[in-house]
Order: sequence, then structure tokens, then C-alpha cells
Amino acid sequence: MKYFTPVLLVLSILSTTAIAQNTEFISRGKAFNGPDRTITWRPWQQSPENELRFRTGDRYLGRAVWEHYLGFEQHRTSSKAIKLSMIRLRDQDVGEEAVLRPGSRYAIFKVLNGTMTARKGVWSWIAQEVH
Repeated sequence: MKYFTPVLLVLSILSTTAIAQNTEFISRGKAFNGPDRTITWRPWQQSPENELRFRTGDRYLGRAVWEHYLGFEQHRTSSKAIKLSMIRLRDQDVGEEAVLRPGSRYAIFKVLNGTMTARKGVWSWIAQEVH
């Protein structure tokens, strides 16, 4: 038992040193300019006219550069093929299309932009059934 306290002291010093080397602390009032490692996704929203749902997400890359994401998911019960086209974020065209169908029910689109912030504008797209 007499070695327990010194061992705890050494472990606490080691863990504090490891945190200080690998972590950037942010105090109140200080802006954080480092990159994000994960995408911040918003909740799913139901598309009223189609059998799919969508959500948006953002990731800050640092130096005023952002990635903005638009994700789609088709309902599992759907047997339709839905083409997603004319995808835009505010005035920026994504330039890609996708078809959601059984076996391929997911699509994610990304826009890289250095002029928009987290308040980037509105996504728009056309979703139509493919026969």
C-alpha cells in the first residue's frame, strides 16, 4: 500500500505530459483555427416528394477552407430508382449525379469551398424516379 500513492503520482504526471503534447487547448474568447477531423452532421430530414431522406454536414479544414456535405438515404422498403441531379450549394454546382436504388441506397456529395463559412447557404437538387 505504501507504493500506491507514488505510482498514482507518476501516472498522473505521465498522462498530463501526454495530453499537453497532443492537445491544443482552447480558452474562452480565443478562436480555433485548426482543422476538424470529423464531419458535423445535422439530423436527417424527410424528403416529402420521394422515398428518401437527406442530411447536411460540414467539416472545417483550417485556413478558412470548409467541406460541405449532402447525404441521401433511400428507404429500405422502396423498390424505385431515384436519380439525383442538378445538385448545388448556393451558387456552386456539385457537377455529379447519382441513382439510388435497392442495393445502392446511399449517396454523399461534397463541396470544397474557401469562401463560405458554416453558414453556407441552401442546398438544392432534383430527385426524379427513373424507369
